[in-house]
Amino acid sequence: MRLVLSLGLIFALLLTHAAAAKEIGIKTVNDYIKQGESHWYTSYVTSHTFDVYLVWNNPSSSLTLTVYSPDGFSKTYSDGYDGRIDGKIRVRIADAMPGYWFFRVYGERVDGVQRYSLAVYEG
Repeated sequence: MRLVLSLGLIFALLLTHAAAAKEIGIKTVNDYIKQGESHWYTSYVTSHTFDVYLVWNNPSSSLTLTVYSPDGFSKTYSDGYDGRIDGKIRVRIADAMPGYWFFRVYGERVDGVQRYSLAVYEG
């Protein structure tokens, strides 16, 4: 029951934000975010492996990256998941299913405005 509700919530969120998501393909997006804001992006992935990079210049700010697969599964990454607090989140997705993937950048702890870059590379 809890899994069904969770999947339902994920699909509802994806549908709600799909219209507002920016299509980024394999390009780099440069943007800025404030505390508590969420920015949504989407990319159509065709290869079985791709990399996602979220980079910002002030490691005292905390941003998170949530990756949503086409079938609704998601995982959230924070700075430091790789053992380093450096203002970078690097994620390699292996065995990826083709389709539209969604990416949510969230300003978890930001003083003022934080600039960031988000890139998705297939390969």
